Amino acid sequence: MGFDLERVLEETEEFLRRSIPSRATREARRRAARRKWEEFGRRAQRAGFTFVGLVALLIVATILLKAGFFIWLVALPTIFLFCLLTLTWPSRKARQPAQADGPRELPLDELAARAEEGLLERTRELPGRALPPADAIMARLAELQPHLGTLDPVSQIAGDARRLIGRHLPQLVDSYLELPPSHRGPNSESSQRFVESLGIVADELDQVLESCCRDKQIGFETHHRFIEARYGEDGRLKGE
Repeated sequence: MGFDLERVLEETEEFLRRSIPSRATREARRRAARRKWEEFGRRAQRAGFTFVGLVALLIVATILLKAGFFIWLVALPTIFLFCLLTLTWPSRKARQPAQADGPRELPLDELAARAEEGLLERTRELPGRALPPADAIMARLAELQPHLGTLDPVSQIAGDARRLIGRHLPQLVDSYLELPPSHRGPNSESSQRFVESLGIVADELDQVLESCCRDKQIGFETHHRFIEARYGEDGRLKGE
């Protein structure tokens, strides 16, 4: 009876975690949706410029070559269909670089955004106990993005962050999901180790965030001490 009760509680916990998305998951979904709309906007803008450019070329060709109505009848629908086709092509920003470690590698902030989306897409395949550390990782990746974009690409912290976010985290998730289903049960040893590993990654991202913000924190403390020393004893600032 005790075993059955424990199993029911575990299944209930699993169901609730999957049925009620956490705040971190909801925010990650909103960020992913916003990035998709931004990508669609870039594609639509490119398609619009392409359409205007081709129509302008058609007008010039009509004037210079004295093309007739039949040319417009064929060319205009062709241009329109071509521009519609360009909507399916990823923009330059969304295009995956050919080399992972070459000069065309992704900027760190974009790499963090893609890692967040990749983890979000695979949360349904993860055990319920892995969702809290996965939420923590997605929240840290979102918080890190504006700071990663300002890092020197050749600095040690940038290299550590790139390896952790772009290599070690996805390899950890992929290697776990490649295990047979019997080894990925909620109480399996592999699942427990996977949850622990995700927790370690979340802690390491905390350290990366702290390192990225160290100079900003020092600058804030400097301004705080100045304001406190300069105006702390000024009664006018206290309403006296």
